[in-house]
Amino acid sequence: MGAILDALDRLQKIERDLSRQRAKQAAYRRMIAKCQARIDTNQVEYDAHLDAVRRCQMGIDEADLDIKSREESMAKHRLALNAAKTNKDYAAILTALNTEKADTSKYESKVLELMAQKDELLGQSEVFEENNRKLRKRLEKSENELADFLDRTRGELELLEKAREDAAIEIAPSALSSFERVAKKHDGEAMAEVIRLGSRGDEHICDGCNMSVTLEVVNRLRSVDELVLCHTCGRILYLSTEPAPS
Repeated sequence: MGAILDALDRLQKIERDLSRQRAKQAAYRRMIAKCQARIDTNQVEYDAHLDAVRRCQMGIDEADLDIKSREESMAKHRLALNAAKTNKDYAAILTALNTEKADTSKYESKVLELMAQKDELLGQSEVFEENNRKLRKRLEKSENELADFLDRTRGELELLEKAREDAAIEIAPSALSSFERVAKKHDGEAMAEVIRLGSRGDEHICDGCNMSVTLEVVNRLRSVDELVLCHTCGRILYLSTEPAPS
């Protein structure tokens, strides 16, 4: 390789180590984000669950008020029965009293139904709370693992970043810009070796995408020290130090 590709190759080795570090950090951060998303989902479901509990209680309170009102009304009807002067009045009051009793019985049944529903919901609350405890414990574990990883690798990361900075100084801005653009696209793997195939050595592929590389491109890499990109994946191509076939 010429001076330009040789300098880029040194930068590539450092960039590869940096990419591994970034990938590990990203994996920890994805796990943290995943745990937080699960906590958020569980909280939304729990809020809806608590709202259902509140609606049950409101229904119970409303039914209790209605029952109390009807009991007061029935007490008045009983007094009226004792004061009725005619059979017709007595019959009318008794009918009203029986209607109140029937309606009260319906509301009492509704209260019992709502109380049973509320008890069931309250039992499910423990499930949400236990899930929340487990998820928060998992989140804390993931956050601690990330913090521990950052502490363990801080020195190595600083050395790699300094080495990358030093290596980048040796490269022309235009070549460095191209390298960084391709590296960003391929997770730090900006360069790909041209691999020779076959016994005659006249077939070549890009080691990055396994697509064919023409002899014209190969001869260009042999003769000039400049950036040549794979026409398929866009990586910067280079030849190994292996001698070309005669």
